[in-house]
Amino acid sequence: MGIDTSFNSTLFSAVEAKLAWYETTGFPQLHDEYRSFRTVLCNLISLLEKKGLIQPDPYKSDKKISKIEIPPDGPFLDNERSMVMGARLSEFESMIDFICNIHKFTISNTTMNQIKVFLGINSYINWSSVVPTSQKPNTKALAEIANSIKMGSDKLATNMITDCIQQSSKIINKINGILKDITDFQKELYKVEIRKSIFMSSQFPVDKISTASDCAVQVRRLFPVLMGKTPYYPELVDEVSEEEFGSGKERLQQSLLMKLAVEDNKKEKKKSVINTKEMLFEAIKTLGALPPQMEIVLSKIEENHEIILDEKRTFWQKIKELFRKAFGIQEKPFTYELTITEPLTQTKRKEEIDYNQFHTDLVRRTRVYKAFAARKAPGFLKLENQEESVIYEYLAKQLSECHHILVQLTAFNEYFKTSCLPENRLKMKTIQMELTAIKNTLVRTNQRKAEYTSVIEEEEQLKKLGISNV
Repeated sequence: MGIDTSFNSTLFSAVEAKLAWYETTGFPQLHDEYRSFRTVLCNLISLLEKKGLIQPDPYKSDKKISKIEIPPDGPFLDNERSMVMGARLSEFESMIDFICNIHKFTISNTTMNQIKVFLGINSYINWSSVVPTSQKPNTKALAEIANSIKMGSDKLATNMITDCIQQSSKIINKINGILKDITDFQKELYKVEIRKSIFMSSQFPVDKISTASDCAVQVRRLFPVLMGKTPYYPELVDEVSEEEFGSGKERLQQSLLMKLAVEDNKKEKKKSVINTKEMLFEAIKTLGALPPQMEIVLSKIEENHEIILDEKRTFWQKIKELFRKAFGIQEKPFTYELTITEPLTQTKRKEEIDYNQFHTDLVRRTRVYKAFAARKAPGFLKLENQEESVIYEYLAKQLSECHHILVQLTAFNEYFKTSCLPENRLKMKTIQMELTAIKNTLVRTNQRKAEYTSVIEEEEQLKKLGISNV
């Protein structure tokens, strides 16, 4: 009995194909699911903060994350719930943000040990069972907070928190399913390494091996020499020994190749009816990722605006402001002359922007987009009753306006950095990270809009050719 070289050759090719599938399809899917989860989580945190049920973390911007780890989840007193849950949810959101924007999903850095950390983060709150009787402190506290909202009269808030918890449960279940598949694949990579490093080594006495037990003994003997510092997993050694030298090796080998087969190759794709209206809603729903970043931007530009105002205020202007506030007199418009750089042509032009009007529009837009993350929100329900052409025009209009706002915010960011007094430059808040996140969201939304347009154009072409049932 010897090594089945034909099987191993087929196995190695299957592993390479599966690896390529993960890099091009599997990991992007995982990344998208984490981004969807972050959107829902940010909306949940924003809702709880606005209802005054948790306190915003005042030190959020000062905390720097350098690696993925599970945030604190120990018990705390009931009278600390608002403060502790505010800090913990903030740290949890920052960790998910790190996963979405910093961590690179590849096979080499998604090891079995790393996956254990991911699973720990995913179970930080038991989204599938958010009940007050939970043994997990964070889950129990969130359930009590959710119940306090449901007992009130704010039906929209009740629907939103229910929707957020249900969506989180579904997304985390999908993520855990993907991580389980990656774990299984990592085990097969480990076994492939044993095959290549030990079974194909001249030191492996293949002629003296007749059973799986004999193989396992020899692997254990040669493992430190040929596998270096690789951890030794006896159960995986037993598996690979059975697959190569066990009495049922043919059945195990066939099962292994079936498990490694890339999904697209396992079955012929069936023609399915595409719900184009749903494609539009998925694109619109992507805009629901904007509010958390927009709220941070609003906070930062408000601070920067106050610094600029303070630099320009004279003593008498400050006295006039006090009188205006005392008698409820509306403030005079404050305009900024910004240098706008057009993204496509890189041409520059001057544009005057009324700060108060710009700020009000951004607040309104944030409120509208926040509803997009909750399918049951009145604004979304109203949009669902519209014709596809109306929904498409609405999406295109929002994208166009958001791109213009992004250009204006970029100009604001540059203005605040360069136009303040030297002694105030360190006080100015940069919004570069938020601008990048907003841009990425708009790119994803635009991609989904383009996918919709492509499907519609294809259907129109088929109809022109007289092909029906498209």
